[in-house]
Amino acid sequence: MHLYNKIIPLIFLLFSSGLFAQYKININYESGYEYESQKYLINDIKNEYSRRGIQRIIEKQDWIQDYSIIFKPMKKEIFISIKNREPLFILNQEYFYDKDLIRFKYDQSSKKLIEVNGDIQDLESIIFLMKLVQSSELINFKIDRIDYSLITGWDVITDSTLIRFGKDISKKRVKIFGDTLNYLYDNGKIPSIIDMRYKDGVALNYGK
Repeated sequence: MHLYNKIIPLIFLLFSSGLFAQYKININYESGYEYESQKYLINDIKNEYSRRGIQRIIEKQDWIQDYSIIFKPMKKEIFISIKNREPLFILNQEYFYDKDLIRFKYDQSSKKLIEVNGDIQDLESIIFLMKLVQSSELINFKIDRIDYSLITGWDVITDSTLIRFGKDISKKRVKIFGDTLNYLYDNGKIPSIIDMRYKDGVALNYGK
């Protein structure tokens, strides 16, 4: 998923009896993904009264990858620049993961992401399947969900097709999948199910 960079300026006056009374706070979010947690961060910063306190609040946010703060006491302004982590998928409706498989708490943000479900120890396989299915130049599969079961293995649910890889994502199975995509492209028909769980082949189902 490609998330474009953007800057969202948020400016407000901080009214308190503390050090930053009547300071203007400028927050720039340098990311294309907006979290529900950003709303709470703003309120927390508004209620803070010390420089170190603001830093502690920001450092507690596991969705923040990097940040910088510039204080300008003479102008009574504070500039905060925040780079968000960009989530790649949601695991079991509990955690976000980014492309480096760094985990951070899922905050119910509404933007559409790939949902992954199951008791999964090998997180690298999730990234591998996403690249395998979505990187094809022949067929534009868009993944909605990835499920893993100890019984049936890996299921990749796209906008058009259920792709069943089973428990073993071997080099042979990956090659067969590539050959299958070539066949489907030449044939001009996309099946509702691609079942890769056969030892030496694949089953295609064109039913609804």
